[in-house]
Amino acid sequence: MHARTLTATAFALVLGAAAPAFAAGPFECPTKPLEAAQAAKIMALLPTGDAFDKVDQLNAAVTSLKAEGTNPVLVIDTLIAAYCPVVAAQPGLSDAQKATRVTRFASRITRTVFALDGADAVILDVAFPPAVVDAINAKARAAGVTPEAWIEGTVTSALN
Repeated sequence: MHARTLTATAFALVLGAAAPAFAAGPFECPTKPLEAAQAAKIMALLPTGDAFDKVDQLNAAVTSLKAEGTNPVLVIDTLIAAYCPVVAAQPGLSDAQKATRVTRFASRITRTVFALDGADAVILDVAFPPAVVDAINAKARAAGVTPEAWIEGTVTSALN
């Protein structure tokens, strides 16, 4: 299976695993902060306000980062890391609303990056209940593989 498909699977698992974490306590950005210079550069590329209404600016941010030779996975991580603190600082939103906004942005930017990359794989967003994520993680650990590799193998076996 292609690296892009594995990345998409990994991303889906991260989102599925992150949602319960967001709900369990106060909202915190799940990624480590960017360096100040990098954060300022990315923030200049990001749309202000609701990023979903400004697809052209999202595309420009992705194109700019990729033009610098940034790996698509790092483009996604960088944009999420830059966007999350903006959402975290928005007053009047509950922790659940903040988590939802970041998750929607992460999903959107992932599709944008791979669509602009001409990905040859289809990204499926699949939400797993926390108990299923725990089971996936346990099975992957028992098999000595990553959750992404375990999911890939399980799905491939089921299809054959």
